[in-house]
Parts: sequence; C-alpha cells; structure tokens
Amino acid sequence: MKKLLTVIVAAFMGGLLFAASYEVKGVAGKVTYADSPKAKAKPVTVGITVQDETFITLGENSKIVLNVDGKDITLRIPKKATVAELIATKNEVASPLAKKGKGTATAASRASDVMEAGKLDE
Repeated sequence: MKKLLTVIVAAFMGGLLFAASYEVKGVAGKVTYADSPKAKAKPVTVGITVQDETFITLGENSKIVLNVDGKDITLRIPKKATVAELIATKNEVASPLAKKGKGTATAASRASDVMEAGKLDE
C-alpha cells in the first residue's frame, strides 16, 4: 500500500514539474486570473506568465493570447477554468471545416466528405 501511495505522489509531483508555462502576449476585455478557484482574482496583463493550473476568467467579448514555445494560442470562450481546460475546450470546438476555411457545411459537402472516406452505405 505504501508503494502505491509513493507512486501516486511521485506521478502527481512529476506532473507539476512538467506543467506548461504560458507568457501572456495580449489581452482584450475583462480577463482575470487566480492561483486557485477561491483566491482573489487579479487582472491579466501583458508579460505575465501563467501555468496550466492557473484559473482564468474570460468575460463576454474578451480574449487572451498566450505564447508557448513560440506558438500563439488565442482563447475567447467566456468562462472560468484553468488554462489547460480552456485550451482543451478551444481544441474541441475547432472543427475540421473551420481549419480548412471552407465555410459552412452543407448536406452536399457532408455527403461528399463521406464519399471520399468510403463510408457511404447503400
């Protein structure tokens, strides 16, 4: 039992050591951050560094631009969550059509996508 607990604690601590750091490159609207959900929130300013576990609150029509390893990530979805959760939500919302720049999907375009994949049942 002690070995299992030691492994769990070591894994947790290792995860904290490898948490991503993000530099704030831009902010628009009302965006605040805190180290925990119950801590007092402070306004986000350009140049500060936030971690995966930092809680960010994005207001309506607000955005934050984060930079990690030379790549910018723009978050716009209004909600309160950790940086990691906001990035995951952004990745879930992004659709393949939006990435390709094709615009709104229609029944014909969806059918052609299925035909290309060879998954149309007759």
